[in-house]
Amino acid sequence: MTEKSFVLIGAGSTVFTPGLMTDLASSRTFDGWTVHLVDLNGEAAETMAKVGRRIAAERGAELEFVPHVDRREALPGARFVTTTIAVGAAAGWRADIEVPARYGIAQTVGDSVGPGGVLRALRHVPELVAIATDVAELAPQAQLINYSNPLTANVRAITLQTGVKAVGLCHGTMHTLSKLAADLDVPRGEVNAVFAGLNHLCWLLDVRRGTEDLYPLLRQRVTERAGGVDAPSTREEGVHLPVSADLMRTFGLYPAPGDRHVSEFFGWYLRAEDGSPADATRLPWGLQGGRDATMEYIGEKDDLWELLHAQADGKAPLPRTDNQEAERLVAIAEAIVSGNEHVELAVNLPNEGKIPNLPPTAVVEVPAVVGAAGITGLGVGALPDGIAAVLTARAQQQEITVRAAVTGDRALALQALVLDPLVGRLDVATGILDDAIKAHGPLLDRFAEMESAR
Repeated sequence: MTEKSFVLIGAGSTVFTPGLMTDLASSRTFDGWTVHLVDLNGEAAETMAKVGRRIAAERGAELEFVPHVDRREALPGARFVTTTIAVGAAAGWRADIEVPARYGIAQTVGDSVGPGGVLRALRHVPELVAIATDVAELAPQAQLINYSNPLTANVRAITLQTGVKAVGLCHGTMHTLSKLAADLDVPRGEVNAVFAGLNHLCWLLDVRRGTEDLYPLLRQRVTERAGGVDAPSTREEGVHLPVSADLMRTFGLYPAPGDRHVSEFFGWYLRAEDGSPADATRLPWGLQGGRDATMEYIGEKDDLWELLHAQADGKAPLPRTDNQEAERLVAIAEAIVSGNEHVELAVNLPNEGKIPNLPPTAVVEVPAVVGAAGITGLGVGALPDGIAAVLTARAQQQEITVRAAVTGDRALALQALVLDPLVGRLDVATGILDDAIKAHGPLLDRFAEMESAR
């Protein structure tokens, strides 16, 4: 039996959790439901519960918010389980960027690919598999929806190791499409698009207004507005982005979601023109703004908690309610509960032939139909050969990363690092792994080199 309950594991997420609670409180579908907020930091879970109660009262929602430290208390019979954990918290993310930087490797985000993405997976996969194992035991009918990065590796690990129904959600392609529609001077509601690929390197296969193909106009706007290697630093998405423009010229399709993510999949954008390490304070291709935004976001975590405490105590206004990252989760849950089907722009789930020229076990980002039968990914056909080659190599590297994380095998962890285009050398991979072990301590110490092997 499933209960009318959401379980949010990683409820201390300072942006996602208030958004999810606001969206749930705005939907009459979930009146009478209970939201279980789980976090290892009990004070964080209690603070979020207080914020949730304020949101529900303000919106007249019949929602109960219950804080937990132990997820097994929250899980029995759950209908939906959402994971937003951050193993190592903000300090861990900062180390994922700063450790590779000692070896001349600049990253703009470092949470999905690049050496930072590998290190993050080595920490997150074991915990997410443990969570999914508990879900399989205590809430076997639940739909698990993961937001934690690296999204692709995490969902692959869950589906590889457990029988839980699991998908990953990311708002990136949705934001890209909104920005492109604005640049094309077409109302967002009139634009229909198909994206497919891997999370954080998804490709726009088709974009139309009714029967009108908008790709020619998109190519024209990109040609007119996009810069190049010397483009000024930017944080805004749109047709002006130089890396996305360069990738469209190279591979024929426009990528998403923005240069700060897609650049990390390649070995050259985050380096100087001669291939040498780039100055991390003056990145080429306009990428400095993306890196700066990441570092600022990491540093803002303490300030966000101060605001949340004030909101919990009624001393500050409640969070803004527009453009919430959690929006699609609530729409998906509504469709499953009500049976009113709709198509989602992008869901991450096992390939199984949806993109026939990518590995069947890869976790791909494709459109999906959502309804009473659950979440069903849609086949999009084969991708252009060049794009398929890039994505296949990345999917295979991520498979090695997942197996390293599951087994604790140091040799596999080094393979995952050395195969990343931003690393490319065994001595650099070894230095990064050993320095990361020192930085992260118990979270990675199972990958330490054994004394007897030296």
